[in-house]
Amino acid sequence: MFKKNIGSILMAMMLCILVIYIVIFPNESFQAAQDGLMLWFHIVLPALLPFFIFVELLIGFGIVSFLGSCFRPIMRPIFNIPGEGAFAFFMSIASGYPVGAKITASLLENNTCTKVEAQRMLSLCSTSGPLFIIGAVATGILRNPKMGFMLAVAHYLSAITAGVVMRFWSAKKKKDNIYQIGSQSKSVHPLKEMLEYRKKDGRPFGVLMGDAVKNGMNLILMIGGFIILFSVISAMLKNSGFLFFFSKNLSKMLPFLSLDPQAIASVIIGMLEVTNGVKECVLIDMALLNKLMLISFMIGFGGLSINAQVLSVIAKVNLRFGLYSVIKLFQGAAAAFYTYLIFNVFGIQQVFNSNDSLNVSQYVRYMNSGMYDKIGSTTANFIFVLVCMLIFSLSTMLKRAKVRP
Repeated sequence: MFKKNIGSILMAMMLCILVIYIVIFPNESFQAAQDGLMLWFHIVLPALLPFFIFVELLIGFGIVSFLGSCFRPIMRPIFNIPGEGAFAFFMSIASGYPVGAKITASLLENNTCTKVEAQRMLSLCSTSGPLFIIGAVATGILRNPKMGFMLAVAHYLSAITAGVVMRFWSAKKKKDNIYQIGSQSKSVHPLKEMLEYRKKDGRPFGVLMGDAVKNGMNLILMIGGFIILFSVISAMLKNSGFLFFFSKNLSKMLPFLSLDPQAIASVIIGMLEVTNGVKECVLIDMALLNKLMLISFMIGFGGLSINAQVLSVIAKVNLRFGLYSVIKLFQGAAAAFYTYLIFNVFGIQQVFNSNDSLNVSQYVRYMNSGMYDKIGSTTANFIFVLVCMLIFSLSTMLKRAKVRP
């Protein structure tokens, strides 16, 4: 009986320890929760809420179906997913976690893809945004914006690699094969497919707008709760001394690896929450390449805080979180490997060793701007990505039309 429920017992014990910590250290837990709340209110809320609302509207109006019809010849052979996966991938790159997971879950709920394809799509479309990598990590923490491009390229290459690896997952299932055959044999004009989807949805604009705002607010509130929770957990590990104790003993248990206790501590914090993990990693006395590889791994994995947000999104559509977690570990390792290759193969150590930083960086301006400015910046970014995708889709559609007799 106890063996079958060992997971529930351990989880209950961990929650009890967390509650005891909050009682023993009320000031520290309050400060950590306040920091998480401010991070959510000033950064996450204005950055992600417009995306969530616009994505719901685009799906309801059939724009995603239009894009999917144009991108299908690319996404199907490479990643074995429908063309709509391109929309989820580009929007995930533009906005970061957990927008890609949200779009994937929405596509599955609308029967745009099968469950197997959604699982593959989830591995490809779960990425960090360039503003976080280049702005927060490279410029804000590392004080060297030149490193941001390398970290971003390594991160997105690792996501593409994970998507290619996952294309072979459950490829022999009958349902998936049937869907592939049907989607390849049926050729529908993109505009006609968009109008058919809009007609099938049938919701008036007022209802569609209300549903988009309601779903977006519910998701953003849930994300805020996770940010506050993991801020308190990170503070508990630091202030209780458990993090230092565990890291020091683990380094002694594995002496042949010459593990630095500080490096272990930064990885543990990064496995919980990326930003704090990166801050701890910068303080370690080690080679720059090793720091960048650790940071790249943290960004690729995403941290339990981000992955918990993804879990809350995909739980409603019954996608496998265990498989997703394994792929995220693989993506983190792949990102570290790509960082090593870019850093060494291209011989750019001297470029990254320079300590110059931008006096007025994009990230600093973004952090110091008001909420309305952040919402406007996010909206402009969303529209720019969407317009680029529409232009590419229209050009692809015109080329296909010329080829037809």
